[in-house]
Amino acid sequence: MRKILLYIIYGEDKGYYDGAKFSLLTFMNWVLNEDPVEIVILTEKPDEFKSYPVTVLPISPQQRNEWSLDGKYHFRIKNRGMAYVMDQLELEEQDKILFLDTDTYFHKSPLPLFDLIQPNQALFYLNEGLIYNRNRFQVYIDHLEGKPIQIDNDIYELSKDSAMWGSLMVGIMPNMRPSLDWADKLMQEFVSIVPAHTIEPFSLAESLLKKYRMTEGKKYVSLYSTSRKKEHAVKIISEFLNKYRELPIDKQISLAQKVVIKRSALKVIKQRILHLLR
Repeated sequence: MRKILLYIIYGEDKGYYDGAKFSLLTFMNWVLNEDPVEIVILTEKPDEFKSYPVTVLPISPQQRNEWSLDGKYHFRIKNRGMAYVMDQLELEEQDKILFLDTDTYFHKSPLPLFDLIQPNQALFYLNEGLIYNRNRFQVYIDHLEGKPIQIDNDIYELSKDSAMWGSLMVGIMPNMRPSLDWADKLMQEFVSIVPAHTIEPFSLAESLLKKYRMTEGKKYVSLYSTSRKKEHAVKIISEFLNKYRELPIDKQISLAQKVVIKRSALKVIKQRILHLLR
């Protein structure tokens, strides 16, 4: 059985590339030689990762344009990128893929995440709640309720069981590959109907839940996804990589575990004051 860790990075923001490097370093700290994990990077800038022990697959300008619907919805790149990687890797039925966003890092073993990925169970970061129970998801009710959508020979309808799942982490197996395509077709329908940036995770969750169970992996990962957390973390990670990037990988892995990403109380207060003064 192959265990594959996947990052998808595109665009010009250096923070995403540095974030992936730091994330994979903190991940590798927990990988045992007798239980290896392959790390795959799908990216527009392959040279960023030439000194890391990873497999790099390039994203061409043509692929980016196609996958992002000519720039109309760039979050679609995640779905199409995952599908592309699965097709390229010649997977066998028992293999497992764990996708991570780049603003993640690990202070305890992430390896149990692979145990949560099963032929009948997909993995997401978090169940954020039922669409009908959260006011912030009202946009889906407003634009989808009572409006069936035909996808191939199926009819999709928003239901009382429809939920939003956070996709900064996605774990799937080869038998789930068709669900990516079904989700993509649903997503393309949503693009012209639902004015929300979250249609990528919502469409994938709705697709997978047609056939599979879903579970959460939140407790195994740390992240810095909010704007002020990210502002703080990106600076620290950039300084770390600039200082240690020439060291052997094993040294970088060891040093990465000592980096403190979490903001101090004083830092939080300072950021809030600066935010209010802007």
